[in-house]
Order: sequence, then structure tokens, then C-alpha cells
Amino acid sequence: MRTRTSRCALLLAALAMLVPPVAAARAQGTGQITGTVTSDAGRPVPFAQVALLRTNYRAQADSIGRFRIANLPDGQYTVRAASLGHQAQERAVTVAGGATVTADFRLVVLAAALQQVVVVGYGEQKVGEITSAVTNVTADELVKGPARDIAQALAGKVPGLGITTPNGDPRGTSQINLRGVTTIQGSTQPLILIDGIPGTLETVPPNDIESVSVLRDGSAAAIYGSRASNGVILVTTRKHSGGKSTLTYDSFLSTQNIYRRPDFLGADDYRRLKTEGQNFEDLGFNTNWQDQVLRSSPVSQRHNISLTGGLPQTNYTASVTYDGAQGMMLRSDNNEFTARGNIRHSMFDGKLSADLNFVSRTQTYFDDGGSYSGAWRQTLIRNPTDRVQTETGAWQERGTYMYTNPMGLIMEQNGRFEARTQRLHGTATFRPFESLRFSLMGGTSRESSLRGNSTTFQHVNTTQAGQSGTASRNTASGEDRILELTSTLTQSFRDHNFTVLGGYGYQDFVDESFAANNWQFPSDLFGYDALQRGNALVSGQAGMSSNKTDYKLVGFFGRLNYDWQNRFLLSGSVRHEGNSRFGAGNKWGVFPAVSAGWRLSEEAIVKKYLPFVSDLRLRSGYGVTGIAPGQSYLSLTSYSYGQRSLINGQWVQGLAPSRNPNPNLRWEEKRELNTGVDVSMFTGRLSGTVDVYRRDTRDMLYNYSVPVPPYLFNSMLANVGTMRNNGVEALLSYEVFRGKDLNWTTSANWSRNSNKLVTLSNETFQPSNDCFFAGGTGEPIQQSTHQVCVGSQIGNFFGWKSVDIDANGEWIIEKPDGTTTPIRQARATDRQVLGNGIPRQFAAWNNSVRYKNVDVELNMRGAFGFQVLNYLRMYYENPRVTQYNMLKSAYDNVYGKRPVNYDLAYVSYYVEDGDYWKLDNATIGYTIPKRMFGAFGKQVSNARIYVTGRNLLTITGYKGLDPEVPTTGLTPGQDARDQYPTVRMFTAGLTFSF
Repeated sequence: MRTRTSRCALLLAALAMLVPPVAAARAQGTGQITGTVTSDAGRPVPFAQVALLRTNYRAQADSIGRFRIANLPDGQYTVRAASLGHQAQERAVTVAGGATVTADFRLVVLAAALQQVVVVGYGEQKVGEITSAVTNVTADELVKGPARDIAQALAGKVPGLGITTPNGDPRGTSQINLRGVTTIQGSTQPLILIDGIPGTLETVPPNDIESVSVLRDGSAAAIYGSRASNGVILVTTRKHSGGKSTLTYDSFLSTQNIYRRPDFLGADDYRRLKTEGQNFEDLGFNTNWQDQVLRSSPVSQRHNISLTGGLPQTNYTASVTYDGAQGMMLRSDNNEFTARGNIRHSMFDGKLSADLNFVSRTQTYFDDGGSYSGAWRQTLIRNPTDRVQTETGAWQERGTYMYTNPMGLIMEQNGRFEARTQRLHGTATFRPFESLRFSLMGGTSRESSLRGNSTTFQHVNTTQAGQSGTASRNTASGEDRILELTSTLTQSFRDHNFTVLGGYGYQDFVDESFAANNWQFPSDLFGYDALQRGNALVSGQAGMSSNKTDYKLVGFFGRLNYDWQNRFLLSGSVRHEGNSRFGAGNKWGVFPAVSAGWRLSEEAIVKKYLPFVSDLRLRSGYGVTGIAPGQSYLSLTSYSYGQRSLINGQWVQGLAPSRNPNPNLRWEEKRELNTGVDVSMFTGRLSGTVDVYRRDTRDMLYNYSVPVPPYLFNSMLANVGTMRNNGVEALLSYEVFRGKDLNWTTSANWSRNSNKLVTLSNETFQPSNDCFFAGGTGEPIQQSTHQVCVGSQIGNFFGWKSVDIDANGEWIIEKPDGTTTPIRQARATDRQVLGNGIPRQFAAWNNSVRYKNVDVELNMRGAFGFQVLNYLRMYYENPRVTQYNMLKSAYDNVYGKRPVNYDLAYVSYYVEDGDYWKLDNATIGYTIPKRMFGAFGKQVSNARIYVTGRNLLTITGYKGLDPEVPTTGLTPGQDARDQYPTVRMFTAGLTFSF
């Protein structure tokens, strides 16, 4: 079956390159009809269908709306011009004496949104022709105001696309999840393509984005094969198409504060509670440790200059962006510099064109060596009656376990991280006929990073651990080379319209890294720039490592799009892909997809009885995608070097197997069925879409215990598991007001997902238990937080269900059978499911209002049906642990009782409902009238100023700092005690173009 499908893939891939333009046999004449098809606004309607009714004569307009029907016998004809989203128009013409007759058409736009061209896999389609779940967000529709990355600008815009910003670290990135958890060990990140080249959502600044297309279902994403199970996000950058040159300057300044500070005891609280008999130590000082490590009003800024110009034949786009962000914590800065350019040239009347793109991005920041999380934890638990520094200026330290001066951690840590990204790729397109196009795209992307970190002699590494300074260096690089050849053929025959795509793709990836560390330095003046000076190297204790991996990806792919009379739509694709990460017996995989649509709005009965319906489309699709293994060489045997042994007077290093070979290792396969309906009414004023899907991930990777012998090692990675996700997504948009002075567009989207781990076994591999534990609370509780079980959903919190405390403050636990017991007598088998950390539902409501020159945008979003483990309360809401600071709520009643003291424990009392609704963004802008610039106003194309507030308000019953916590992976829903604080941001900016 695979061989047959593979041959079909190769045949379909070659079809578009071999099929010549189709010309139907017809009676010959010398007359012809020519003309242009434009919209009622005067814009060309590209690729409109023009036909002579009751004949076989047809033509397709070119990219600027021109058409020609030649070789016509003399006679009278009725010419009909039609295009999706326009009202068809007919004209009677007479051809006599072999003359040329002109027939121009101006088609009334029925729904402009249906004419919008959307980027899909290896091509473009009009919205009204799409038969899969694809959402397109243009630059104008992205969240206004400053965004950390493209993901943050997309938040709340795409149903089913969950985007969270779990902390305020300026160096951090947003987390993305599309349609639930689909894997246990594989990657959960969507495939990101920037102008067709793999990248990340931080590759280019949001200012440079033209549009973002999200391929949400399998039938849309299958053409990308083993990289597409988590969805595909296609980012198109701004490009110039000729005409007026423009220069745009976009800039903003921001300040921020912590959205919600944790309310810990202050020095006065310590002294008051000490007089009440509490065992607190008064050290005689007054220190607000949060004020010490936090900036009062950090400032961030972004400056973007873009230049476009040239003629239609040769044009260019260039932009430079500087992004400097200060974080709330001292020294937590992030600086990014991005340069991007695009040059486009066409020749031979547009038959041959070339497109060259480059991106250069540099990111630098203070490398804390992981100390920020530790410093924030130490800030919270530090005694407020302690001092920051001693009389000698040294950092005040105490001998308490896991108790360090946070200012010393931050100020005595010196490091720098620098990352560079260079992307260069070009595309050559040859169009011998208007209907036939060949494209060759090639390029390379290279990422490199250099990290250095050191601690001074005043750091606790030296003052308490005696290391006399520490230093490390790390470097890493990765290169991705890509080559793709595609061809597209577009043909029409009578009422049948075809678009055939065929292509070949090749990628190879190489990643390298090196690391070294040392300590026991004679001086801390050199930091990390003289690693060889440390005495740990001499004693053989210094560390050193290096690594290199590579893999290759090859694919043959093809797609056929067909429609009949713009009523019945069909799309089918297949990808035959080889990946060197697969096992020897499974180097190649096949990923097919098919989808169909029926435009009910083109049926006579709908036109007659529902004339207000511009478009009504039913669609359904099925596609197979994959998740490739996350590392190279997993299918091969590997060995690890162990301890050295003295043999015959020489030290010999031991060698032992560390991984079994698995030649059957292959991709995780996701099969997805999606059914949807799209509707547009009142010439596009009201539109909506609903999708229902089911996605099954099969052959999930999991480590299984195996006997030794016959196996070399006691575990083996194999494709066995199955997981299922079911969901519903809906989007509704309405133009409440559509006028010259007042416009108001409101849109809302909602999604729901349910998840189930179906199995982890087959006839060959069976796990020792249908459940396994994940996550951990850390010390001193030291207990797993989640349990993953066959037959249950991913993300379940698993622990003791508390229902009361006794007179001594001991937790009372409810067993699974309903009986209760003190926690000291509870067993591991008494634990049970306490909730789930993955939201079942996401929702968003976006509003955009313009009144004359004033514009307002409000973006709200929320998540519902999930729980959050509140680490701050679990560790610091306990009056017993007086050697560390605690929350003021530690003295609140517990289950209606005043606690005496109780043990630290992971119990359901700290697992809270996390439902929230956020006013995520509010922007007010003003477009400055050109007349205010006087004579210079003629040169100004746009001038706008605005103010923005982000993360302004959260409505929630959650008692922690912010319920928007990480919701991906196997341990979602944890509000870590050392999480970088969430921030609220206020921005003032301007955009100026001329």
C-alpha cells in the first residue's frame, strides 16, 4: 500500500510540470473578444472566469484582470464574467468580419473577505475556495500595541490556538498550543515558516508582518508531512509591489509594574507576631526585599524604520528594528537588533521574476546563569528585619539552609548572552504561460550563540561554598539549508477549474555545541575570559563537553484543487517524505489528505430565499500528519563511557550500552477529521465559522522496560501509544457600524477541547503500569504533581484530597472510598485526581472602533475549566515554618479553623480553579490630519499617535499572582514559586509615514 501511494505521490508531483495548457478543440474563426475584468471599486479581478454561454469558448483573466477569447466565428454571443465573491455579469456582443470586440466588466463585490488571498501550503488560495480549517490574520487585525513576539500579537485572534504569556521576563517567549496535547514525548510546537523558511515567531518583529495564516487541521497541514501534527503557522512579511516609495518610522516607549505583588509579612508584622508568641527572629532592621530587587519603573523601547520603493519591475523593502526591553528585576534586560530586506525583480514581460530576502537578528542580554528564579524565591522568603549589607559592605548572609541574599545572587553574577540569526533565501519564478508557473527556492539559515557566565569572590559560591570564583563558556550553532522546486498549473475547461501543484523539497540540519567551566581562580577580575586560570582544571574537576548532530529531510509532494462553477470544491494532497531520524526500516512515510466543500450560496434555492447570504460553505477534510523524533540517532545503538578501572597498570575507561537499536522507529502519526461551515451575510458584514474535529495520534513514542538479555539495555524507545483529541471551534465577526465617520467591528471566538490517552501498549510492548507520574514539587515536599493514565486525560493533578484539619493542625485526607484519615496515616494509594491543568475552553472578544480620526481597540480573552497548583500558598502559607518569611494569609482560617501549625504538604487545598477573563489590551490612537503639517502634509501618507495598556485587568477567583500559567506538556497548570513576576505595561507610541 505504501509503495502504491508513494508512486502516486511521485506521479502527482510531476504532473504539474508535464501537463501543457489545455486547449479545447473548437471551430476556427478569426474574430476575438478582449477586455478587462475589474471590481466596482476599479481594482483588477485576477483570474476571473470568462465564458461564452452555450459554447465551449472560455478564458481565464490574467493577474491584472485581462482576458482574450480568440478564433471566434462570426455571430452573436453572450459573454459571462464571474469570480468568487463577486456578482456575475453578462453582456451581449456581436463578432462580424473577424473583428476584435472589446467587452469590459465591472463586477460588484458581494463579500470582499471572500476575495482575500490567503497563504496556504506552497501557494495561495482565495478565502472562498478553501476547504480546510485555515485562519488568516492580516497585519491590521493583529493585536495593536507592543508585542513581545508575533505569538503575543496573535493572542485571542485564532480559535483553537492557545497562547499564554506566563511571566514578565523580557527574555522569555510566548507558549503556543493548537488543539490540545497530541503527544507524550514529541514536540508540541507548531511548524513556523517565515516566507516559506522554517523559523520561530521571534525571527522578525511584529512590525514587519503582512499576514499570518494558521493551518489548523490535518487536511491543510498534511502537505508538510512529519513536521505538521501540531499545526502550521505561515508568516508573510511585508513586501513592496512597486509604485510610490514610502518611508515609515514606528516607535514606542513603555513602562511597567508588577500586576500583582505577593503579600508577604513586613518587618512590622514580624515584630507584632513575635509579641503574640510566634517564633520569629527580629534582626533589628527594616527591609522591603521586593523593593530591593525590583525596578520601580523599567522602560522599554522599540524603533522601526522601513523603506519601500522601486518600480513594478524592480522594487525593494528594507527595515531596521531596535528593541530594548528592561525587566522588572534588576539587570534583566533584553536587546534585539533586526535588519530585514527584500529585493524583487521581473523581466521578459513578467515571465521571469526573482525574489531575494535576508534577515539578520542579534539578541543580547545579561546572562544570569539561572539566578533570577533563585533570586526571586530568596526575595520572597527573606526575613524583612534583616539588612542588605554588613558594615563592611559585604552582602549579609545567614547560615540557614537554602537561604541566600538575593541582591548578592544578582549583583555578583556576571554574564552575557549573545545570539545571532542570519537568513538568506531567494526564489526564481518562471511563468511561460499565464496558467503555468515554476518556482525554485533555496536558502540557508544559521543561528549561533555565545554565552559567558562568572561569579565574583563576593558571591555565595565563594563566601559559603569556597569555590573562589566560578566561570563558564558555552557556544552553539545550527545551520539549516533548504531547496524547494514547485510548479503550479491552473486550467479551466467549461465550468471546471483545476489547479495542480507538484514539488520537491530538501533540507539538512547541522547543530553543534561546546561548553567548558572552571573554578578556584586566583582573581575574579577576568570573569569568564580566562577559563584556563582556574585550579579546578589542574585537579581534573573542570568540566568540558562538545556535541554535533545532523539530519536530513526529503519530500515529494503534490496537490490538486478543483472547483465546478464555484459550487463544488475539492482538494487532495499527498507528501512522500524521508527523514534520516527514522529507523532503517521506516525511512520514508506517506502523508495524504483530502477535503471537499459545497458552496450552498451558489444554489438557486439559497439565492432565492436567502438573498442576504453572500457565502454559505460546507466543508470536510481528512489528513495525516506526523511528529518526527525530536533527536537524531534514536534508532541506533549508543554506548556511554563510564568509570575508569586500573587494568595491567593502565587506567581504562569503561564502555557500556545506553540505548537499544530500533530499526522500526518512525514518526508519530496523527489522523484528523475536520468538518466545518463558513457563512458570510449582508455583503460580508456578518461572518462566522464553526469547526468540529477529531484527531487521533497513533504510534506515539514511549520508553518501555525490556529484559537484559536479549536486549543490550533495560529500556527501549518504541512507537506504540495512541491519544485522542476532540474539539469544537467557532468564530463570529460583525461590523456593527459601517460608515464614513464611524466603524465598529466586533469579533468573538471560542474553542473547546477534550483529551484522552487511549493506550500505551500493543502486542509487543506493554508498560509495567498503565499510569506514570510526572512533575515534582521540589524540596522539601518532594512529591510528583501529575499522573498520566491510560483512559484518562493528560494534565491531571494527582495527590491527597484534603477536607479538613484537626485540632493539632494536621491535614485530614479523604480516601478514594470516601473515608477520611490524618495525613500522617495516609498511604500513596490514597492519592487521587485533584483537577486538571489544561483549560477545556478558550474564548476571546475583540473590538475595533474608529470615529473619524480616533481609533480604539479592546482585546479580551480567557480560559476556563482548569485548575492551578498555587506553589506560593503551598510553601509560604504555613505558620509553622518561621525560619523563612511567609504570606500574610498564613494566619487565615483553614477550613474555617484557626491553624496551630501543620506540615507542608501537596494537598487539594492548594489546587484552585484557574478560570480567568482578561482585558489583555486596550489601545487608543489618533490619526493626525495632513492639514496640520502645512505644506509638508502632501508628503505625509500616515501619522498616528497612540497609547496602550496591556494586561490591564484579570477577573478570576484564583488567589495567586496570575492564573495565566504554562498549560503545555505533561505537567500543565503549575504556578511556580520562583516564577518571574507577571507585569502590566503602559505604552505611548507613534507611526509616521511619507
